[in-house]
Amino acid sequence: MDCFNLMPCSSDQPHESDILLTQTLKRWAENEVMAKRLEYREDLALLLKPAQHKLFVDLEMQKLLFPEEYGGVGLNKPEVAHTLALSLEQIGRADTGIGFLFAATFALCSSFTMDYNLNNDLCRLLAPLFCHSGKSAVGSLVLPSYDSESKPGPQTLFHGRSYPAGAKQLEDGLIIEGSNLQPLNAGSDADLFGVLCRLEGSDEPVLVVIPANSPGFSRGEPQIRTGLAASVNSKITLDQVTVPETYLVFRGETGRQQLLSWLYLGVSAVTVGSLFAVYEILREWGENRVIKGKNSLLKDNPLTASVMAEVSQELLLDRLLLHQLAGIIANRSLEEPARAEKTFIAALSVVSQVTNSAEKAINQAMELMGSAGYATEWNLERYWRDIKTMQLHLGSWELNKMDLARFFYRSENI
Repeated sequence: MDCFNLMPCSSDQPHESDILLTQTLKRWAENEVMAKRLEYREDLALLLKPAQHKLFVDLEMQKLLFPEEYGGVGLNKPEVAHTLALSLEQIGRADTGIGFLFAATFALCSSFTMDYNLNNDLCRLLAPLFCHSGKSAVGSLVLPSYDSESKPGPQTLFHGRSYPAGAKQLEDGLIIEGSNLQPLNAGSDADLFGVLCRLEGSDEPVLVVIPANSPGFSRGEPQIRTGLAASVNSKITLDQVTVPETYLVFRGETGRQQLLSWLYLGVSAVTVGSLFAVYEILREWGENRVIKGKNSLLKDNPLTASVMAEVSQELLLDRLLLHQLAGIIANRSLEEPARAEKTFIAALSVVSQVTNSAEKAINQAMELMGSAGYATEWNLERYWRDIKTMQLHLGSWELNKMDLARFFYRSENI
């Protein structure tokens, strides 16, 4: 039985188009990634990049949000939250890193393509890259707290986090300055960067989109990391980068909350998809191992069955949370500032719960499988590394808890 059918979700009956899409993505996952994983491991050139190109370009996933008039698929209404959750479950099951790239790219594009904040000028400028270039187009985010080295003028804090860069308004555009910035993802090869920065003369956060081919933009050396192999990261520097006014996507707290709500929904879905893969690995292990001297399968032993049940329980509850969040966002909860704040807090809580739950479940599975849990041929350790790396990218949980305290208890001085 399909493992996805074993784990119900709290969303309404999926639309027929979503069912067809998830079936297509399941075939992509099994044919382009999982069938080749044993041979190619985490080889970027032979496994991950070809699979990513197939997903982004051939299956047109990178066109998803762009309006049809610009060559996109036109799913730029909040109802796409259900589609995103179901899609990233399948993508995350195949490869957490590719799913993470898509989640970040989707979140960035949502800030200017979604119908409640549609920027037609920016869609027109970027549609050739995402809809007509024939290449895999990746968006990256640069957020407060992900960079501790850059100092755009006097160090400015935003909710306990430092702004990574500073922007200055010109008569016909913006100039952005920041050095050694740490992107959330794909610093080495992203085509587009969304930098959340401080606009001179204002205390509000602003998101500025910066194409990687902009004069004054440069990348550092690729970073060596233990997880998310598909997302090759590096620091970037913005040396007096000038962009047109159109590239200022939003200003204000509501825009930040909208952006991060979509990002957290995507990361939660990728994590749930990764847990589906963990469940399949553990199920196969339990069905093919016999306890010596008892002549019984591992899954039939009460002690091991108890641990396996806990792993599946974490997956089930995480999936329920994920699709509940998707339903909230699909209900157009991000359009009004008051509702956007509530949705952001819900998304932050869900992504924290889901990633921590996934770490716990994988730890249990690895202990149950013994040395095989750490062996690369079983892939379980890869999902552990990937999810831990995603957790790090979400930033300090202590700072994230301050966001919750400000909302629930109106704590103003933290």
